[in-house]
Amino acid sequence: MTYPLDGTTIKEQGNPVLQMRTALILYHRDGAMIVQISKGKTVVVGRAPPSDVVIAELGLSRQHARFTWGDDGIWVEDLGSTNGTKKNGEPITRATLAYGDELAVGPVIVALHAVAPTDDELRGFDGHDRFVAALAEEVTRARTFQRPLTLMMVRAANAKEGHVSRWAPRLRARLRPVDRVGIYGPSAVLVSLPETTPDAVHGLVGELTSGTPPLTCRAVGFPGDGGSVEELIAALQVATSASRPVPSSSDSAGVVVKSAAMKQVMSAVKRVAASTIAVLIQGETGTGKEVLARAIHEAGPRKKKPLRCINCAAIPGMLIESVLFGHEQGAFTSADKSARGLFEQADGGTVLLDEIGELAAPAQAALLRVLETKKVTRVGGDREIDVDVRVIAATHRDLETMVESGRFRADLLYRLNPMTLHIPPLRERVEEIRPLAERFLKEANKQAGTQVRAFEPQALEALERYPWPGNVRELRNVIDRAVVLAEGPAITLAELTERVRGTSAVAPPVSEGELPAGDYKDHVRRYEVDLILKTLRAHGGNQTEAAKALQMPLRTLVHKIQTYGIRKTFDR
Repeated sequence: MTYPLDGTTIKEQGNPVLQMRTALILYHRDGAMIVQISKGKTVVVGRAPPSDVVIAELGLSRQHARFTWGDDGIWVEDLGSTNGTKKNGEPITRATLAYGDELAVGPVIVALHAVAPTDDELRGFDGHDRFVAALAEEVTRARTFQRPLTLMMVRAANAKEGHVSRWAPRLRARLRPVDRVGIYGPSAVLVSLPETTPDAVHGLVGELTSGTPPLTCRAVGFPGDGGSVEELIAALQVATSASRPVPSSSDSAGVVVKSAAMKQVMSAVKRVAASTIAVLIQGETGTGKEVLARAIHEAGPRKKKPLRCINCAAIPGMLIESVLFGHEQGAFTSADKSARGLFEQADGGTVLLDEIGELAAPAQAALLRVLETKKVTRVGGDREIDVDVRVIAATHRDLETMVESGRFRADLLYRLNPMTLHIPPLRERVEEIRPLAERFLKEANKQAGTQVRAFEPQALEALERYPWPGNVRELRNVIDRAVVLAEGPAITLAELTERVRGTSAVAPPVSEGELPAGDYKDHVRRYEVDLILKTLRAHGGNQTEAAKALQMPLRTLVHKIQTYGIRKTFDR
């Protein structure tokens, strides 16, 4: 076996285009990294200094393995590690490493590659938390400029034989520089595709699914399948559409009620369910507003009739009236036949208008007419159609403030809020985190065909400590991924996301002379999260005022809010 020396020139059509280098690519739980290896040099991989490459994996020893490029090739040597080193599945003490070999340094998979100088950071190949932060920025950009965005999950068809290291270069070669890849599990990644719709990735999917090892792909799009990172990731787990009957899934399996706050909410639900008045549900994104709407519907006299749900933020403004009220054939370019809208579909039942605060002014006026007259007129038609529908609206926005600023109609608000229910965020009902996590664990096992039965105590403590800016939906996403990563019968702390296992809403005080647990970065991060939360709450969520109080630029504060995932934790 020959190895390209540093500076080897690779030619394309006879012209020198790249100078390739030999490198180790290390795939671990929280991402991937590339490490150049040079002739005559050694590289030690381990969990802590003085290792040359430090990866915070509990399954690594402090100094786990040494890589050396000598005159007779590239060698790997196990340094007496606890969990050993394997080459192509066989334990080794010392062995040569060639292109195509799969090396397991404890839980870290190492592959030898020839790479270009531009690949120093394995371009766009991120750990899960870093990927989620980047995806949040792309969602913000897509929303601001009304541009498409696709999120794709790519996974090996056979998880046992399809580790990411075997097909990552093949995937990366087919992506654009602006696309990002995040490690989701040993055999799965998430891919962010800006300026792309799910329908436009058929060619890419075809290329990926026809190679070796075989891969499977699933794609969802912003805003049609979700308006936030948590919604998009959840949509990859359970296929969703902008308008659908509520599925018989975990989101409709009943409300977990352990806290005093939720007991009050459910007491109100029982009272209001027997009537047919409109209900407005307010709460942060991901708190379970759709679950509550289903509880109201199923406890009331309309439970045998349809419940139809729509996320108003997920439908382009030009189509919202068609989706709600239907259209006649020829009403617009793609209207090749007449179609009933949600209100007709739900006749006799209930319509949930989620994110009602995102409705544009024309749609607000049209909705008000329907609520007043109980009649709909399809787009492109002139015939009024009687509908008998109970309306439940939901939002994370302050509609009264929107009315004051002229962004929401006061008369529509009065029609929607004869009864208002407030769902507290998950961080204010810590008693429900464990039962919710256990429910999601059972459902993830059923979906993935796994047998992960419990949580280790440290993992539960981290779940209950984390402030959950994405609320119940974020919790479910974290559990789904933990089940993918789990190597034993119980989910460990290491199998939770880096954000969950390393961030706390409150930094514990440290006495003089006391050595705090955890590293310096963790404690700084915890302190910053706590300080930002308190300041935002003190200023009613006004970021400009909070930035002034913290004496930092507004741009810096916004960046920290996004980085720490606390975009909504200050809402009330």
